[in-house]
Amino acid sequence: MPQNIFVFETREVNYLKPYLDKAKSLGFNVTVTDNSHLKGNKLFKEFIDVYKHYSVNPPEFEIACFARYFAIASILKNDDPFLLTDTDVYITKAFRDLQGHNFKGKFVGSEGFDERGSQGQISPHCTAWNRSLLFDFINFTLSTYKKNHENDFLESYYQSQTEKYTYTSVSDMNLIYLWIQANNIPYVNSNSTKFEFGIDHNISTVICDDDEFKSFAGRKYFKIRGDKITCFLKSGKKQDMALLHFQGPYKPILRRFYLGRYPKFLYYSIRNNYRMSKASSKVK
Repeated sequence: MPQNIFVFETREVNYLKPYLDKAKSLGFNVTVTDNSHLKGNKLFKEFIDVYKHYSVNPPEFEIACFARYFAIASILKNDDPFLLTDTDVYITKAFRDLQGHNFKGKFVGSEGFDERGSQGQISPHCTAWNRSLLFDFINFTLSTYKKNHENDFLESYYQSQTEKYTYTSVSDMNLIYLWIQANNIPYVNSNSTKFEFGIDHNISTVICDDDEFKSFAGRKYFKIRGDKITCFLKSGKKQDMALLHFQGPYKPILRRFYLGRYPKFLYYSIRNNYRMSKASSKVK
């Protein structure tokens, strides 16, 4: 039953403290890692030596995404279960329920879906691990990039991804998905209505594994009552959320959401959706 949370953050972001304060108020022990945990890290150096960049994002962005696993692995003392989260998340009181749940060595992650099915990526924005799983993933990542260093097989994989998606990459999310498949890792997809805790993939994604969320202004539609957030699905189901993921363009509004400034969030959603729609029409 994970009571420890690890995060990796190297930027000055105004939503980190509200997240840490909320998580600690719910009884979690939160450890923040950063680049200082990578100094003298032999495994991370091995990774940097063989890393090849396949992404529309800058190299430093993708490398930082991989760095978190090495940083956290460097300070783990035992095989107790733990959560790894991004910092751009909003957690409700319902998030506390994860403390009492034993995932029995299964990896929990959020698989992305669109109209065509799985995107072949599993997001680590809220994932459940233990030390054995984390080192298994690190070893898989190192092995994959060492093999790729010799024959560039990931380039073919990247090209196949670019045929499907405009903005794509070979990222840690792809590697987690491939790791699950290759090593037969026991896996629970949190981006499913069968997952009882309400872990959001991201607020602008409405398709999940087995249903579709109702939407408003280009994001999930939800109601807020105090610290209870409820999403609604097209099947008629409701899902009370333990965590919302404020990815990409929603990061700037996250701190104000923690402060309870929901009218600001509503206005921001409408404005952001208008800007995104306008940009999309220009591309067309």
